[in-house]
Amino acid sequence: MTKLRLEHVYKVYKGKKKDQEVLAVQDFNLESDKKEFIVFVGPSGCGKSTTLRMIAGLEDITAGKLFIDDELMNRVEPRYRNVAMVFQNYALYPHMTAYNNMAFGLRNMKVPTPILGENGEPIKGIDNALIRNLKADVKHLHRDIAKCQKAKAKADEFAKQIEEVAFKMKGLSEENKELKKLEKQKKHLEFKKLQQDRVAENESVYQAQLERLSEDIEYFSTHEVTLYKNKHFSKQEIDRRIKEAAQILDIEPLLKRLPGNMSGGQRQRVALGRAIVRTPKLFLLDEPLSNLDAKLRAQMRVEITKIYDKLDTTFIYVTHDQVEALTMGTRIVVLNAGVVQQIDTPTRLYDYPKNRFVAGFLGTPQMNFFEVNVQKQGKNLHIDICDGNSLDLPLSKMRKMEESYLDGEVHSAILGIRSEDISIDEKGEFQVKVCITESLGSDTLLYTDFALDKEIDIRQSKTALTVKVPGRLLIDRESKIRINFNKDKIHLFRNDDDKEDSLLGESIGQ
Repeated sequence: MTKLRLEHVYKVYKGKKKDQEVLAVQDFNLESDKKEFIVFVGPSGCGKSTTLRMIAGLEDITAGKLFIDDELMNRVEPRYRNVAMVFQNYALYPHMTAYNNMAFGLRNMKVPTPILGENGEPIKGIDNALIRNLKADVKHLHRDIAKCQKAKAKADEFAKQIEEVAFKMKGLSEENKELKKLEKQKKHLEFKKLQQDRVAENESVYQAQLERLSEDIEYFSTHEVTLYKNKHFSKQEIDRRIKEAAQILDIEPLLKRLPGNMSGGQRQRVALGRAIVRTPKLFLLDEPLSNLDAKLRAQMRVEITKIYDKLDTTFIYVTHDQVEALTMGTRIVVLNAGVVQQIDTPTRLYDYPKNRFVAGFLGTPQMNFFEVNVQKQGKNLHIDICDGNSLDLPLSKMRKMEESYLDGEVHSAILGIRSEDISIDEKGEFQVKVCITESLGSDTLLYTDFALDKEIDIRQSKTALTVKVPGRLLIDRESKIRINFNKDKIHLFRNDDDKEDSLLGESIGQ
C-alpha cells in the first residue's frame, strides 16, 4: 500500500514588491499508510490546490518534507513520482478521440524491460547506465546538502537578529509605538528563521540517501546484474488497459468520439480514465466536478466513489464543496488561510469541530452562533444568550468543559447550535419571530430572530437564528413561535478573535 507523508510543509510565493512574500501553505502535516480517500476542503485561496500541486510535483516545496513510500520526493520530477492527476477543466486534447486521449500518456511512457540474449534468456553484466544515473543523483544530493547548510547559516543569522530586537524591546512600555514596530519585526524574523530551519532539517535525510547511493554505486560497479532497457508499452498492453478502464467507467461506446461531441460528465469520465490507465501510486483530483451542473455532480460523486472502491489506490481530492467532502471522504483535511484547522473523519468533524471555523464551514445551512456569557451555578452551567433568554445545562450530562470556565466567574463565549438541532414546540423555552421561510421540498428553513418587537436585518443581526424542520411547514412571516434547543448538541467556543477553539471535549460529565 502506498504511504504518503507530509512533514511541516510550507509554500511561500514571492510578492511583487521587494522582500514581499505570500504564505500560501503553513506547517502542513499529514500521514496516510493505507488506502484512503482524503479530501482537502476549505474556502477559495486556503492552499488546498497548492498542496495538491506540491504532492504532484507541479509546485516546489519551500520548506518541509514530502515522502511517498518513505522516499523523499522534494527534488523528484513529477514524471518519476508515479502519481496521476485529474484537473478541473478536464485538459483533454480536442483533436483526439477518447481512446487516443487515454492512450497518449502510455505511448510516451517507458518501462524498464530485461534485455534478452539470442537464447531468450536475460543478459547479465555491469549496468553502466544505472551507475551513471546514480552518480547524477549523488551530484544533486551534494547540491541539496549545500542548500541545507546555507539555510542553517541563515537561520543562525536570524537568531542573532531576534536576540538584538528582543534586547531593544526591554524596558519599553506597551504604549510606546517603537515597541509595536519591534514586535512586528521580531515576529517576521521568527517566521524567516522557522522557514530556514525547515529547509535545514532535510540535511539528515539527504545525508542518509547519499550513504545509500554510495553503497549502491560500489555494489553495482563490482557485481553483474540483469541488464534493462527502457521500452514503450506494447500496443496490446495499451489496448488492454484502456478497455479495462473504459469498462470500469462505462465509457466503452465513447472511445471513438472527440471531446467536442461529449457532455461534461462524459469528458470527466475520460479524464478519469486517462489517469486510471497509468495505475498510479496516488490519484490526485483537483476540483474535478466544479464545472458540472448539480445533477451531474451528484452522479459523478457516486461514480468516483465506485472507482475508489475498485482501485487499490489512495485518492487525494480537492474541493470547496462541503457536501462532496462529507459524502466522499474517509478523512477530511479542513484548511483556512494556508493553515490546517482539523484532520478527521466526516462524522467526527461534524460532531466535534475543533474550532468555530470548522463548525461554521461544515453543515448546510451554517451553524448558528451567538455571543453568550457562561457561569457555573451549582451543578449547572448557566448560559445568558440574548434579550433575556437563558439556558441551564446540567454539568453531569454535558460534554466535559475547560476547567478555567468553571471557576464560578462570568466568562464570555460563543454558543453554536445547528439548525437541525432546533425544534418547534408550543411549550418551548425560547420565543422567536419568523422573518423569512424557504421551502426545500423535504425540509423547510425558517429564518428567525430573538428580537420580537423591533425591525431587524437578518444579515446583520447578532440574534438571528436559522431553524430547519422536516416536511413542509406553512407559517406566516412576522409570526412568533416557540422553540427548543437539543441540549446534547450545543457547542461552546472561546470568544477570542485570534483563537476560537472549542471549550468542550468528547467525554460526558465534568
